[in-house]
Amino acid sequence: MSPRCWGTVLTSLALTIASSCTTAGSTPAATASPTSSGPPESAYCLAPKDHARAVHFGGLDGQVIGSGPIGVVLTNGSSNTPCEFATLLPRLEAISEFRTLLYFYQAMPDSIAAAAQMLRSQGCHWVLLVGQSLGGAKTLIAAANLKPPPDAAISLSGESTTDDVRNLSIPTLILASEQDHFFPGATARQVFAAIPAVDKQLKVFPGGLHGAELFDGPQGEEALGLVMSFLRAHASPVAVSPTQ
Repeated sequence: MSPRCWGTVLTSLALTIASSCTTAGSTPAATASPTSSGPPESAYCLAPKDHARAVHFGGLDGQVIGSGPIGVVLTNGSSNTPCEFATLLPRLEAISEFRTLLYFYQAMPDSIAAAAQMLRSQGCHWVLLVGQSLGGAKTLIAAANLKPPPDAAISLSGESTTDDVRNLSIPTLILASEQDHFFPGATARQVFAAIPAVDKQLKVFPGGLHGAELFDGPQGEEALGLVMSFLRAHASPVAVSPTQ
């Protein structure tokens, strides 16, 4: 996690716990409503320069950054802080065609589907899913079942099983670490082999970094480059310059 974010994690967790007490069992909504309540920008490791817009959908709080026609859903892991994506977000913000959603994923059923539908309701014609750790595993499950399907899915050390991905037919990228205690390289290769999609990629890095930690590790630039290249390549007909 980016150093500037450590001070916000406890605050964001407390806010999220309070929010979850009122949203359990709710049904995800297809559209988002602007909201002045919910966690502040700092809970997402955002600053005024990010020009984020607060949204509430399906009983969840989030922030949308950018206004392009390509939606990018960022789903956090079990620590339940969107700050996990602090290193990736500036790369996404640099591409004007992207509209990125950060939200407090609480592992509720249909949350990822609600997030994707919310972006579509805002005018996004294409949706890309990115998840890390638990959020990565749930992202691949959602990607196999969403209607309409997302245009691509990326899992960062998501603890998937082979059964989770047997119906996954969309373009898929998996990043993992060889000695990751939660999702080791051997498991990543088994899961990757079980994915029926023709367009799929796997990268297993040395070491034991997990999820979005890969972005801040020794191979961080390579990991970021793989994610951004995959997103650009699957941003449907919209032209996204490879130099962005």
